Amino acid sequence: MDASPTPEQSVCLVLEITRASNGRLEGQLRTHAREAWSSFSGVLEFLKVLEESLDAVETANHVEPKEGIES
Repeated sequence: MDASPTPEQSVCLVLEITRASNGRLEGQLRTHAREAWSSFSGVLEFLKVLEESLDAVETANHVEPKEGIES
């Protein structure tokens, strides 16, 4: 039995970041394959947008997430 992990699919991201006058990071993100941008303001919001974008790619490619209980 081969115990090697299967390679994950790479995702190309397009990211635009600026710093607001108060020092907060702001920007927008999209996957290379999508035209729609998702905006964020702050690091936590950036992480949320990043996670949602990757989830959308997995859903579009019908990839089952690796986490959780297998049935």
